[in-house]
Amino acid sequence: MLKMKTVGWCLVLVVASIAVVAAHMAVQKTLPEADAVLAESPHHIQIWFTQSPDPAISRLSLEGANGEVALGDTKVQDDRSLMAMLPSKLDAGSYTVRWRTAGDDGHTQRGDFAFTVRAAD
Repeated sequence: MLKMKTVGWCLVLVVASIAVVAAHMAVQKTLPEADAVLAESPHHIQIWFTQSPDPAISRLSLEGANGEVALGDTKVQDDRSLMAMLPSKLDAGSYTVRWRTAGDDGHTQRGDFAFTVRAAD
């Protein structure tokens, strides 16, 4: 009997742990796609999530070989995405997008992805 109760409590803890992990938001897709090699500069950066991002703490930044690249304001879109416009064309090179936001559970999450703009032929 004691063994059944112990197994039951372990099962409850495992299910509760899965529910907590599942509650965190996740990235669904990015624009540009992670590790993409682009023939021309993108017009904007956008990341879609499984939950609506919290506008109070959401931020996108872009870094290239020469340091940080200015972006327009980070905006939360109705389709559960963060978006920021690029005010000018990017030069050929490698870039890293860094993001910060929180979802329904309020936990701040961070991540990044890279892409490359190819030199014009």
